[in-house]
Amino acid sequence: MLFEDRVFLYASTKSAKFLALLIVVPWVLDLLVHDYVMMPFLDRYVEKVPLAAEMLDVRRSQKIQMIKDLNIEKARFRFEVEIGKSPPLSDEEFWSELREKAVELRDEWRLENRQAFANIWSDMVYGVALFLLMYFNQSKVAMIKFTGYKLLNNISDSGKAFLIILVSDILLGYHSEAGWHSLVEIILDHYGLETDQAAVTFFVCLVPVALDVFIKFWVYKYLPRLSPSVGNILDEIRRH
Repeated sequence: MLFEDRVFLYASTKSAKFLALLIVVPWVLDLLVHDYVMMPFLDRYVEKVPLAAEMLDVRRSQKIQMIKDLNIEKARFRFEVEIGKSPPLSDEEFWSELREKAVELRDEWRLENRQAFANIWSDMVYGVALFLLMYFNQSKVAMIKFTGYKLLNNISDSGKAFLIILVSDILLGYHSEAGWHSLVEIILDHYGLETDQAAVTFFVCLVPVALDVFIKFWVYKYLPRLSPSVGNILDEIRRH
């Protein structure tokens, strides 16, 4: 085995181990902080501090969703009575069932709000842990960069052009608008933030367009200098 190959094998092995460390350690800390620190703390805190209980209580949009769920539950009760699956309920029993369902939904939404609030702090711990691992292991970070650079160089020019087209189409293709909408809504929901459709639409109209301009500028301006053959392949594809 050539010396260069031995160096690459050593670097790739070390890089893989450190990359696994970068994934596992922050994730474990995130999980521990979320489930075993923040959630027990919030469960006690909302019981003792009325303001905290109010802040993490069911929000307006969640109340609207609760109403929809309760209407579905009412329809289900009546339907099951009609088809004979459930015995007829008196008005008192019917409203008692609905109250139980409403309390159950309320508790679920309150728990979700506490989990979303805990996500903020646990994700901050994740970010800090990731930063510290990278900051105090600069040599291993450099090794990951070296490995990535070597792997990229081993890809053929056609493969590089394919990857550029694939990534740009995933991020900026005609179908990507729905993906950007979903991504923003998932992030907002993860942190318990209200989804403002106008703000989401503005973000989706602005960020992908700016990203598209940046990628095109890089492809036209700098890619031909870095890899003329890849630039030629992309030009040939665009002509067809």
